[in-house]
Amino acid sequence: MRNIDRTPPKDATGKSLEVNERVRDVASTAATLAAREAAVLAREQAADRREAGADLRDALADRREAAARSSDEHRAHTASQLLEANEHLVVAAVHAQTLTEVAENTALQMSVKAERDFLTGLPNRALLTDRLAQSIALAQRHRKKVALMYLDLDQFKNINDSLGHSVGDQLLQSVARRLESCVRHSDTVSRQGGDEFVVLLSEVTAAQDAVLTAEKLIKAIAEPHLIGEHRLNVTLSIGISLYPDDGEDVEAVLTNADTAMYYAKRSGRNNYQRFTPEMDPGLNRARVP
Repeated sequence: MRNIDRTPPKDATGKSLEVNERVRDVASTAATLAAREAAVLAREQAADRREAGADLRDALADRREAAARSSDEHRAHTASQLLEANEHLVVAAVHAQTLTEVAENTALQMSVKAERDFLTGLPNRALLTDRLAQSIALAQRHRKKVALMYLDLDQFKNINDSLGHSVGDQLLQSVARRLESCVRHSDTVSRQGGDEFVVLLSEVTAAQDAVLTAEKLIKAIAEPHLIGEHRLNVTLSIGISLYPDDGEDVEAVLTNADTAMYYAKRSGRNNYQRFTPEMDPGLNRARVP
């Protein structure tokens, strides 16, 4: 029988072809495994990079959000400071305005007190003199007259001595109110001191206007004055002087009205006298109650 050669085939180097195939299989498997491992590693690295990128994006987003919150807080803080500053400015402005108004009111009150009689609230001598000067200036411009009446309460000292100064003061206040009720708003009633009053009639056309007013004043004051439990009766003595008939300036008109008033007292009181050049101003020094 023919012998069969069962020796494995060999390659040119003498190595068994089967062995070579196995080596190739092992190498191929190893390469495949290495490729797979490299792919897995690459995927893991890519995943890590994606995760790192996501973390970075999250971090950046957190920073932007924090920055936005910080900006909002800063804006809110700034707005709060501005609001507070505006409130302070408003309060300061109101306070300043209040102080200004208080100062103006105080100045006005002081001015009023300086020009008013403390007991009756009527214009005092200084304010009367100013108004008389203005009335004369207007009368010159409009070719009118100004009448000035000097008034004195008859026997007022007796009331003060018998009933006391409190009753006397209330009587003076009652007289002041009645005098004001008898004249126009454009006229002036003034208290000169004590029981003396002056009535200024601005822009009259004739002496008769002053005479009619004097009669009205005497009648009004003669009505009883109810002061507490007392029913008091008083009368007036009135002197009348006119601009420009009896004087061409403030001092002359005042002096002549005062002189005429003392002639009214010497003529029996409770009457009026118009100034005449024959009246002696020296009689003013000899006061008649």
